[in-house]
Amino acid sequence: MQRIFILFFLIVNSIIFSQSEIKISQERYIFLLDSLTNEKSNLQIEKIVLLKEIDSLKQSIIKLTENIESARIKQLIKKYGKENGTRIAKGQVWKGMKEKMLEDSWGKPDNITKNKKQWGLFTQWYYGDITYFFKNGEMIGWEQKK
Repeated sequence: MQRIFILFFLIVNSIIFSQSEIKISQERYIFLLDSLTNEKSNLQIEKIVLLKEIDSLKQSIIKLTENIESARIKQLIKKYGKENGTRIAKGQVWKGMKEKMLEDSWGKPDNITKNKKQWGLFTQWYYGDITYFFKNGEMIGWEQKK
């Protein structure tokens, strides 16, 4: 209890005997408040500028993605012809499709198994739950696990 009284006494004394310090403290408070208010305004302006830059970059990403897809389709059409290149770009699969066509369409498979038989090379390509079957590099069918 005595400590609280001493602390209270010291605070009251500092207030009573240093009125000029209180005025300086108030001036300092106003200065700091103005500084922080200005900093807040500057940060809000910077935020708006950065948000506009982010939106612009998002639009650039969309445009670049479209350009990449367009270039990919053109490359596939040049490589396989209009009909097959377009089908490959859409991710379509059909009997008679070549192994390289499936890879260009779906990417590298998760796994490949090969079996050499007297009638030729039998290959299985695995993409998740789907298995594609090839005979001598040409697709003969597929199976999807349920």
